[in-house]
Amino acid sequence: MGVYFNPSNASFRQAKNSRIYVDKTKLIEYLNDRLSTEDKCLAVSHARRFGKSHAAGMIDAYYSLGCDSTELFDGTKISESADYKKYMNKYNVIHLDIASVWDFHKEDLVESIKERVCKDFKKKYNDTLDYSQDLYLLIQEIYEITDTQFVIIIDEWDCVIRNSDNKELVHEYLQFLHSLFKSEESKSFLALAYITGILPIKKIKDESALNNFSEYTMLKSSPITKYYGFTEDEVKELCKRFDMDFESTKAWYNGYLIDGIHMYNPNSVSMAVERNDFDSYWRNTSSFASINTFITMNYAGLKDDIMKMLAG
Repeated sequence: MGVYFNPSNASFRQAKNSRIYVDKTKLIEYLNDRLSTEDKCLAVSHARRFGKSHAAGMIDAYYSLGCDSTELFDGTKISESADYKKYMNKYNVIHLDIASVWDFHKEDLVESIKERVCKDFKKKYNDTLDYSQDLYLLIQEIYEITDTQFVIIIDEWDCVIRNSDNKELVHEYLQFLHSLFKSEESKSFLALAYITGILPIKKIKDESALNNFSEYTMLKSSPITKYYGFTEDEVKELCKRFDMDFESTKAWYNGYLIDGIHMYNPNSVSMAVERNDFDSYWRNTSSFASINTFITMNYAGLKDDIMKMLAG
């Protein structure tokens, strides 16, 4: 059990122990169907506070060899599936939060990621591995030793793209992602890739590090739409449980229509329920400066659309 390699189920346990918890475990059933297939790479590009990191912690808990999550998943929606234990805690898992590395290692990001993961590798394999290799070759070596595939989770994968003007660093980072997800070695060691971000996948010139990913955005994320954010039925149930007026909740937080499904920002709804008070909680999760950056980038014509909207 490590921080980055075969993490524990602490994140999901904390979520389940919380006063406000909504069961999204059926997402696991969808992921299980994609294990070790041509469709094993998923990218979830959603707004902040929409459950992406919660899902990542749940994925840790389900697949990681570093824990036993039987107790945590018993009684959840995924437990209704006949073979839900078939893949539980059977995979080597690597979980990276790029934003946490970026905060302290802007110039040596890739090397710092490798150092953190290798520190966990050494706890398990001591000096039996050749740590001078690139990370993807180390992963391949572990796969050859254990015959156990990897699930790789990367939270905030686009942090570097959003925050760096250093083209060389961005190129090095994208090459690093390519080695994990599109190298010849990854065809054997990779069982599942799950990455999250805010922006849609962005190609740099002829880079194709992530073009094998199925992407799920705020505009189109079927068939996993209901697993990110709260559905209307889930909000009704929370309002009933915590004696909140549903119509008022709907008036405040029914701001998203994704694939024809009314979705609510889970952070806003949870804060309103927790405090028994309606407010614009989501606006406090990010400064206007960062939003302005995305508008200025004019990604997919965003700036043009906003100018048209302001012009009536």
